[in-house]
Amino acid sequence: MKKLALFISTISLFNFTGLSAFCESCLSPKAETFENITDQIPLIESPFAQYFQKVPDVAQYGGADWNNVIGISKGISLGQAYEIAHQHPEITYFFHMKGGRMSLRTPEGKWRVFNYGDAVFFTGEPWWGSAEGFADGYIKIYTAS
Repeated sequence: MKKLALFISTISLFNFTGLSAFCESCLSPKAETFENITDQIPLIESPFAQYFQKVPDVAQYGGADWNNVIGISKGISLGQAYEIAHQHPEITYFFHMKGGRMSLRTPEGKWRVFNYGDAVFFTGEPWWGSAEGFADGYIKIYTAS
């Protein structure tokens, strides 16, 4: 029985490793036969994107005064975040999680934890902190009528 389990484990590991190497060699941008033509597809953006200035790789600084937070929407697209900010004149900026999980420690030693797709909306002026690879900030550049 032990020999059978070891044999199955070995076969599974071999198949997984072989498949992984196959996929990497076929799909790697460095492979000679790989040509990514995605940029040939026309880009369609949210109609609200034009009203916001993107600030890459930032979020509200964890140690900032968060009394100006208006709210959070969890698991939404960037387009949905644009629409929410557009519909609420009191929102002047927001950040949207683009990857992973980000934890911000407060001055009191507590934590704010944000996940991919979360958008946090604020009023007033942003106090950005670095969030490279995790979030982008967006500043409203118009006033809704």
